[in-house]
Parts: sequence; structure tokens; C-alpha cells
Amino acid sequence: MTNSVRARFAIVGIATVLIVIGAIGMAVQGMFERHNEREVLAELDADLRFLARSLVLDNGVATLSVQPLADPRFQEPLSGLYWQVRNDRTGAILRSPSLAGASFPLEHDRLALGERHRHIVFGPEGTKLIVLERRIEDPSEPAASYRVAVAVDRKLLEAANRAFLLDLLPLLGLIGAGMLLAFTLQGSLALGPIARARRALQELAEGKREGIGGALPSELQALATRFDALLDEQRRGARLARERTADLAHGLRTALALLNARIRELRDRGDGEMAQALEAISTSIEQRMARELARAYIEGPKTHSVPLALRPVIERVARAFARTSRGETLTWQQDIPQDVTAEIEEGDFVELLGVLLDNATKWASGRIGIGLHLAQGVVRLSVEDDGPGIPPQDRRAALTRGVQLNSDKSGTGLGLAVARDIALAYGGEVDLADSALGGLRVEVVLPLRRS
Repeated sequence: MTNSVRARFAIVGIATVLIVIGAIGMAVQGMFERHNEREVLAELDADLRFLARSLVLDNGVATLSVQPLADPRFQEPLSGLYWQVRNDRTGAILRSPSLAGASFPLEHDRLALGERHRHIVFGPEGTKLIVLERRIEDPSEPAASYRVAVAVDRKLLEAANRAFLLDLLPLLGLIGAGMLLAFTLQGSLALGPIARARRALQELAEGKREGIGGALPSELQALATRFDALLDEQRRGARLARERTADLAHGLRTALALLNARIRELRDRGDGEMAQALEAISTSIEQRMARELARAYIEGPKTHSVPLALRPVIERVARAFARTSRGETLTWQQDIPQDVTAEIEEGDFVELLGVLLDNATKWASGRIGIGLHLAQGVVRLSVEDDGPGIPPQDRRAALTRGVQLNSDKSGTGLGLAVARDIALAYGGEVDLADSALGGLRVEVVLPLRRS
């Protein structure tokens, strides 16, 4: 069975229409057949009575006082409508012209005077006949009796039934089409709440609404209420986790400030080796702390963000890195058009760009390039340098959290992984490639609008 609710509605609807149309067709056809047979039998009975009244019996000879009978089919050979009169004693037969010299057998049953019997027999050319018969006596010869019978070919009834069925089929088709239309409308109305719930979830994911309450019908309102309650609990849990992470980071910053002060004291006393070792530890702790803060905010629920103008943010962050001791020794190239926007939180974008520029600044030999352009509905941000680059076989590992490809440089192996996590959180991706400057090119793809 398919998992599609719409397909299930269609299957049930079509099956129901076929069953109902079949039942209606069979019922109406059966009613017509019974009605048609009753009408034919009534006509045969009238013909039988008329034939009996018209019969003249004289010394064992039967003749008709009226020639012919009213229905012209009695005169047409093999028309399917017949009559015959048989002398029980002599076997002499008086028959209608429609029998064309043939006759049809009668059951050897006992008939009381005036009693009517109905039989199914085989007539001319093996046709199946419905026969009504009665027995009458010759008043001039009490020992003689006659069996008067009229018959109709069942094919006449079957032809009438087929004609009625052909006339009935268009009506059944209209009824079926109406039922299918009604089922389609019913299915659309039934699936409407699902479509509204889907739109509500989409708006919820985009941050345009706080819950799905009101999007579902009253029968499912309890489900919506429970869902919104769970969502609120998740938001509270995420908010508390971020707050605790921030509190922890604040506490660690105090300890790091004391540690950095101790490092400066060691360096001032000439103990550079110990100061350098402690500074590496301090840097590692600070980077991991920044990483966990970024994760806490990236993975938390997002509100709907307005389009962010990217050029001012890029210029501000690039200036900050260019003023560092390492950045002042590098040449900075920028190709950033005006009016390029993306739906991303400014803090997340600053974090994303910061880790890319920090990585480029660390490895560049003399030049760093920053590019931004639109292509096929996405924003492509590129940061490249003229450093040693990353071999193609190591690029996947470079995007993995905690992997440090070169231990000669200080770091934690988190930078590119942080950038990739932020991009993924907004439906984007990070690609590594060779730079035209000779080193590594990091390209971040972000959608223009969050889905």
C-alpha cells in the first residue's frame, strides 16, 4: 500500500465508484429484466386468452374465428412470437404462420381446465422459448381436449435487455464521473489541513511564526497544542544551554586573562620558552571556547533573519585582520560588488568570515583575495591565499572537526569545520579548491533566501 494519502484517497474513491456503479447497474438491469419479463408474460397471457376465445372446435377440428391474431409477428416466419393448438387425442396441430411449419414441444403435465402453465422449451432452430399453455375441451366431443399455447423467443427479451443496458451505460458513466468529482472535492477538503500544516511548518522553519497552533482543524488541535508545547520546551532548553555556555565562556575568559598576564610576566623575565608553551595552551583553550560558543548559537533555533548586506560586513572584518601584526605584512585584494545580500545572521556571518580570514592570514605568503558574486540564485564568497594550499586528498579531512594537517602552525583544526557548520546551518556548503594565487581557495555557497 502506498504511503501517499492522496493516492489512498484516489484508490478508495475509484474502487468505491466501480463498486457502486456496478451494483447500481446490476440492480437496475435486474429490475428491468424482471419488469420486461412480466410485461412479456402479460402480453403472452393476453394473447393466450384471445387465442382461446377465438378458437372454434367442431368434432375434433380446431379453427380460428379471427384471422390473424393482432400482433403481426405471429404472421412473420420465425419472428420469435408463436402460437399453436394441439389435439391431445389425435395429435393434430394448428399453428401460427410464424412457426413456418414447425412446432414446439410441450411438457407432459396434467392441466386442469382453465389452468395456465409456464414452461421453458426449445423451439424452431433450437431457440429457447418461454411458453404459456392452457387446456380447453371440445363441447361437441367431451372426450377431446386441446392444449392451447403461445410462446416467445428468449432472445427477444435478451435483445431488449441489451438495448436497455446500452442506454443505461451513459447514465452510469455520468453518475461515476459525478462521484469521482465528489470524491476529488472531498479529498481536497480532507487534505487541505495537511497542506496548511505543511505551510505552517515551512513558515516555522523560516522563523515567520512561533508554532503551528491554528493551522490544523479542531480535531487535530490537541496535536498542534502538544507540538507547540514541545517546541517551546526545546527553545527553552536551547536558550538555557546557550546561556550556560556563555556563562562558562565568561568564566573561562577571566581565567584566560589571568593566564595571559602570567605569560607576559614570564616573557618579561626572559622565560620565552615557557611563555610560548603556555601561550599555545591559552590560544587552544580560547579557540575551543569560541568554537563551542559558535556551535551553541548555530545549532539553536533561528528566528527569521532579514537580508544582510554583505559588503559592509566583509570590509569591516577584513580591515580588522589587516591591522593585525600578521595582516599588515600581506597584500589584500577585494572584489566585492554592492547590494549583495543573503539571509544570514550578522553574528554568524562575521564568525564564518573570521575563521576563513584567520586561516588565510595564517598560511598566506604575501597575498589574500576576497571575492563575492551571485550565480544561479546563490551567493558565492571566496577567500584565497598564495600559501602552500591543501592537497586534494587532504581537503575532506581539512573540513573535519579537530583535524590539524600541519602541526608546525599553532591551531586546533577547527576553523574550516566551524565555517562549514555555519554554512550548513543556512543551507549552504563549503568547497576547497586550488587558488589562482597559488594557494588554497575556500568558497562558501549561501542561498539568497533561506528555505
